[in-house]
Amino acid sequence: MVWRGFSLALLASPGIAFAAPPAAAIDPAYFEGRWSLLEESCTAATNWTMIAGGNFVSEDLSGSWEWSEGELLLRLEDLAIDEESGEAGGRFRMNGPVAIIDQDRFDFTIAPEIYQLRRCS
Repeated sequence: MVWRGFSLALLASPGIAFAAPPAAAIDPAYFEGRWSLLEESCTAATNWTMIAGGNFVSEDLSGSWEWSEGELLLRLEDLAIDEESGEAGGRFRMNGPVAIIDQDRFDFTIAPEIYQLRRCS
């Protein structure tokens, strides 16, 4: 599903509230690009970058991402070294449902946390 079509329809219909499509209907291309948590700057090295084809990079994380049936799956490796123990991070997985807020914002739930992300341009 392409957001540009929704944006044009919204502009052409003043007074009609924007309704995000159901998450399951979103094309995986929606997630491609750089994302930051709402409370962080888009220039922070900790931002998430999801690359076409499923690669994921951040300051201390690398791995892959996958979108399927309304859920986002991240398979990640923590590249940071623990300051206290000196041990390298490990591999982990994050997956959970996504609520699409609009074309540049989504919430990713990994109970009990909700990661609120916005697109960086």
